[in-house]
Formats: sequence, structure tokens, C-alpha cells
Amino acid sequence: MFVLFTTSNNPDVWIPAYKASRWYCLFFVLYVLLGVYFVTNLILAVVYDSFKNELVKQVAEKDRNRTRILKKAFNLIDNQNLGFLDKDQCIRLFEELNKYRTLPKISREDFELIFYELDDSHDVKINLEEFADLSHAIGLRFQKEDIEPIFGSCPGFYNSPASETLKEFVRSAKFGYVVAFVLILNFIAVVIETTLDIENSSAQETWQVVEFVFGWIYVLEMALKVYSYGFVNYWRDGQNRFDFVVTWVIVIGETATFVSPRGLTFLSNGEWIRYLLIARMLRLIRLLMHVQQYRAFVATFFTLIPSLMPYLGTIFCILCIYCSLGVQIFGGIVNAGNPGLSGTDLEDNDYLLFNFNDYPNGMVTLFNLLVMGNWQAWMQSYKDLTGTVWTYAYFVSFYLITVLLLLNLVVAFVLEAFFAEMDLESCESGNGEVKEEEGERRRRRNLGSKSRNQRVDMLLHHMLSAELNKTECSSLES
Repeated sequence: MFVLFTTSNNPDVWIPAYKASRWYCLFFVLYVLLGVYFVTNLILAVVYDSFKNELVKQVAEKDRNRTRILKKAFNLIDNQNLGFLDKDQCIRLFEELNKYRTLPKISREDFELIFYELDDSHDVKINLEEFADLSHAIGLRFQKEDIEPIFGSCPGFYNSPASETLKEFVRSAKFGYVVAFVLILNFIAVVIETTLDIENSSAQETWQVVEFVFGWIYVLEMALKVYSYGFVNYWRDGQNRFDFVVTWVIVIGETATFVSPRGLTFLSNGEWIRYLLIARMLRLIRLLMHVQQYRAFVATFFTLIPSLMPYLGTIFCILCIYCSLGVQIFGGIVNAGNPGLSGTDLEDNDYLLFNFNDYPNGMVTLFNLLVMGNWQAWMQSYKDLTGTVWTYAYFVSFYLITVLLLLNLVVAFVLEAFFAEMDLESCESGNGEVKEEEGERRRRRNLGSKSRNQRVDMLLHHMLSAELNKTECSSLES
């Protein structure tokens, strides 16, 4: 029944009872509904709530320590007890902070930008409340102002009405929609060409020409962007760099294939086309960036996965402990000369390769147990081979600790972080529209992306905002 609780042997375990009477299915259906969909989720909710409370305590303690240390630093720098720091004092502080390798490197051109980012009151003075945001401000990366394109050396042509109209169109959303439409058409062409390539159809050559035309359309897109933004400004965008490299690799490869189809001795023409199609498909990834959920997924992955390493490391350490125990307890039992293997699930399911005879094999076996793939076959077989019911304790405890507790905890945390990231993106989009209406100095500071540590800190504070507010209120009352 415990194995049924994990649904690994459902419905195999109750097929005999169901054959005897269809009414017996009610017992098993109720058991699965209550056990899997109620009790399991209830346990997960309780465990996750406890985990979240501990996380709130850690974040709140970290915030208190940060505030206390920054207050001491402010008082040390403000040696004249003026109650504020001027620009020169802050710049000297930034210069000293650059001597510490553990802190984000601050370029000299960003010194004033960070100062103005701290100066919320716009009085060219940093008070204690504004100084408390220092740890966030030094982690910001500022977007550099656009450089005048080299084409600006010919203002008569570059600034002409026709040129301005073209640049305005390239910078507009309409141009992006046109490129997206071309990418969709290219995707259809890739599917057709791939199908013809698999069928060895002679019509594939026609679609290779179509692909060649698409390649030069992307070159035209790239040229228009370079003309409108300037190469330096164009190259700052990581997506543009990706497009630049992929586009030129494809165009050069396709051109070489068409010019000298039999001259490439190290690769045949067909192999070239296959590799170029793969490269072309990479370009289609940019279409997904227009979907908010996908952007949030990517942002959550790159932001949160490094921070989850301690929890994933805990799971790995538990796997190592159980693997060491498994090698000591079950090592050598599974071998070709053991008559006890006859009739076991390991032999019937061809699972003899997954055993605890050595450490690497044991880790692979535990991974199979971790993903709950027919895990009762190993549990029952090793119980039969050892002849003791204490074998159940090994496998059941592994399930309870790794799958029911830790793995579900990580999954629940990632899900909540994903929705918090989507909420953050929505808030930032709204703030971006408001910032466009602010003054020239505010626009000139134009904040770019944040460092990973700062992004994680923002995400955690957004996820735990309600709990942190309760903790702060409790601290103030006490």
C-alpha cells in the first residue's frame, strides 16, 4: 500500500481485486485520492511553510545586519556629524570599495551615476536613509548613452528626411513585427526543407535557394540596424550579437555551398545543409522572447538556479550517503552467479545493470529511484536477496527524505519564484513607462540589467514581502 501511495505500481496492484469485483476499485480510488492528492500535498504545504518561515528569518536577519553595518559606516564617514554625505565623500568611498574583490567592480564613469541613484531627494546630499540603499546601488549596471554613428560624419545624407524616416521605421515596433513574420516564414521553409531532405527529394534544391534568400534578408535586417543605431550601439545588445554571428555563419556557409558544392572535401554538401539548418533554428529562439511567460522562465532559470545550488547540493550529499550505504549493504549481491536473482523483478525487467556493486553504478540506481521509475522493483528484489524486511527501511527512508521532502520543496520554491519573477517583470514594465515621463537627468541615468546577486535579493524580497512586513512590524512593536 505504501508503494501505491507513490503511484509507482498503480493500477497493477489492484487489477486482481478489480477482476474479482468492480466495486473494489472504490477502495483504491479513495486511497489514491486521499493519499496522493490530499495527504501528500498537505505534508508538502506544511514543510514548505516551515521552510519559508526559516527563509524569512534568514533574509530579515541579513537585512538587519546590512542596515546596522551601513549605519556604522555612515557615521564613520560623516565625521563632522552633518547628517549627510556630499559627492566627494561618496566618490572616495566608491574608490575604497573597488579595492575589495568580493564587491562588484565600479567603473569611474559610474561613480556619479550611483551617487545620483542614491540621491532620491535630489539635493546633492546623501542622508542615512538614502545611504541604506548603497549595497543595491553599487550592484547596478548602467546603460551607456548611445554613441553618434560613424554615418553622422555625412549629416547631409544621414540626417535627410528620407534617412530619418528609414531610421524611425527600423527603431519602431513595426520593424520588429516584420522580422518576426519573416522568421515564421523561415520556420515553415525549414520544416519543408527538412522533410524533403529526409525523403531525399529533388525538390530540396529549390528550398535551399529559398533558404539562401532568407539568409540575405537577415543580412539586410542587420545592415539596417547598424545604419540606424550605429555599430557600437548595435553591438551592445546581446541579442544583436547573437543574430550577427548566426547570420554571417549561415550566409558564408550557404554561399560556399552554392559557389563550390563539390569543393568542400571535409564535409559533403548534405552535411553542410543539415548543420546550417540547425544554426538557422537557433535564430528562431528570439520569437519566444516576445512571450512574457517564456521571458520569466528564462529569467527565473538564470537567476534562481545558481542560488538553488545549496539545496541541490544537499540532495546530492544525501544521494552520496545512501550510495555509500547501498554499496556496503547491497554491494556484490547482484551478480551472474547468484541463483537468488531468478524470478526477481530485477531480472524480469532487465534491471541487473542498475545495482550497488560499485559507487558510480549506485549513483545511477539512486537517480532512477529519485525519479520514481518503477522503484518498487529494486526494493522488493533487494528484500528477497537479503532476506530481511529492514531493506524496506533503506528504500522507504530514501523516498521520504529525497522525493517527498527535498525534491518537492525545491519544485515548490521554483514555482513560486517563477510567478514572483513574472510579477516583477510586470512591475518593471509599468515603472519603465512612468520613467519615460520623468526629467532629463532621470532619463540620462537609464538603468540597465542588474547583477545576479542583486536580482536574487530582489526576487526573494518580492516573494517574501508579506512575511517580511509582518516581521518588521513585530520588531517595531517589541
